Amino acid sequence: MFKKVLVPTDFSSYAHKMQECLAEMPGIEEVVLLNVVDGGNPMNLERKGWSYDSLIDEAETRLAEQADHLSHMGEKGLSVRPILKVIVEPMSGADGVDMKRLKPGSGLKIIEGGSVGEAIIKTAAEEKASLICMGAQGKGLIEGMLLGSVSTEVLRHGHTDLLIIRHKILEGGKGGEPEGFCRDIFSRVLLTTDFSDAGEKAISAAKDLTGVREILLVHVISKEEDFDEAAKRLNLLREELAGQDRKITVHVLMGHAAQEILSLAKSQDVSLIMMGSQGKSWSRQIRVGSTTFDVARLALSPVMVIRPITS
Repeated sequence: MFKKVLVPTDFSSYAHKMQECLAEMPGIEEVVLLNVVDGGNPMNLERKGWSYDSLIDEAETRLAEQADHLSHMGEKGLSVRPILKVIVEPMSGADGVDMKRLKPGSGLKIIEGGSVGEAIIKTAAEEKASLICMGAQGKGLIEGMLLGSVSTEVLRHGHTDLLIIRHKILEGGKGGEPEGFCRDIFSRVLLTTDFSDAGEKAISAAKDLTGVREILLVHVISKEEDFDEAAKRLNLLREELAGQDRKITVHVLMGHAAQEILSLAKSQDVSLIMMGSQGKSWSRQIRVGSTTFDVARLALSPVMVIRPITS
């Protein structure tokens, strides 16, 4: 289903562990491994002696190493194409002299201003990626912060289907190593629906997933009198989703949508939460609804956000 996957990396241990999940995803034909160097941030440049070259040399080396590691993952390996982009802005060095402007080189693309999140979103569109796969955190991992600023920006403003990989932080506080949730990521999927047109693509996407052994089909109601109608519609969807050796269970929950989804996902120890990016009242101006945002921000398991088809 997801043949071309864009994988942003900041070379953190979190991003490195997240990439192990790719080997669990059947059907991938190409991985675009992207690193965005924020050369527009004076603090980054100051740490490197006000030199673009030192930032780029380090990024190129680490990107090549990570691409080689990815290419050997899985039984048959993965086809990996690395891309390095550098955000630049007019600025002066420590001595007040304007820094030399970078010139695009082989495998290096220059971006005039903007953010890392914007660069990821634009690259996904340029590459016609079918999925962005990224960690919930990066180098700026903060204990208690469950979704980093770059992941939040891509979630809020992106147009491409998005898989956010969440990791446990082992005991040991900030020095702990991330522990992946990548084992059989598609084996036990919690699929939410609100029966809206905007959510239909998530249902269609679930039909096409391979390796799924069980789907927990979920709808959250706000009042008890809606139970029978919700159960009826879920049972119809269950027939659509049923496949050989695939178990489908129906769950009608009542209460706050995000809280109920998160509670069920935790109690059932699901391998993945899959949901549409918007609900019944979605608009093109709002790229992600409040329920999806809250689930992506707080879930302990990976979350796949399916975008609606727009014309």
